[in-house]
Amino acid sequence: MADKEDKDLASDAVSSDPPAEPTVSRVPQKVTRNSSPLTPITLVIALIAVGLAVWALLRSPESPSTEGPAGQATEGPLPGEAIEGALPGDAKQRVCDAAQVVTVAVQLQTNTDLGSEPAAVEAVAANARLAMLGGGEYLLSQIEPGTPAELADAARSFGTTLRVIGINALAGMPNSNPAQDTRLREAEKTRDMLAKICTA
Repeated sequence: MADKEDKDLASDAVSSDPPAEPTVSRVPQKVTRNSSPLTPITLVIALIAVGLAVWALLRSPESPSTEGPAGQATEGPLPGEAIEGALPGDAKQRVCDAAQVVTVAVQLQTNTDLGSEPAAVEAVAANARLAMLGGGEYLLSQIEPGTPAELADAARSFGTTLRVIGINALAGMPNSNPAQDTRLREAEKTRDMLAKICTA
C-alpha cells in the first residue's frame, strides 16, 4: 500500500506542470511623472535673473562730465554750477534710503523659506541672485556728483560687490567658494559702513 502511494506521489511530481515564466508585455505603458508646481515658476524667475544679469553687464555706466577751462574734461560740475540732470531731493538721503531698501530686499529674498523641495530651494536662490543684481544696480544709479564722497564710495563699493556676487552665483559659484565668501564678507562690511554713515 505504501509502495502504491509512493508511486502515485512520484507520478504526480513528474506530471506536474513547470512553473509559469513571467511574461513581458509588448504594449506601451504610459508613465506619469510627478513634478512640482513650482518648477515653471522657478524657470521664469531664473530666466528673469539671467536677463537682468546680461543687461547689467552690457549696460555702459553713465559718467557725467563737463568741460572745464581750456576745453579740459572734468568729472562732475564746476564749483558753483548746478548739476544738470541731477536726481531730485537730498543726495545723501536718497542714497541712504536706497541702501536701506536694497539691504532689506537682499536679506528678505535670501532668508525666505519655501520648503526643502529642489524647485523651492532653487526659487529662493534665484530670488536672492535677482535681489543682489537688481539691488546693486539700483543703488549705483542713485549716486551722483552731489553725493558726499565718503557715502558715495561706500555705496559704490556695496552696489558693485552685490552685482559681482549675484553674477557669480548665477554662474554656479557656491557661497563656500573662497572668492565668493570674501565678497560676501566685503558686502557685509560695506553695508555696516553705509548704515553708520547714514545714521551719523
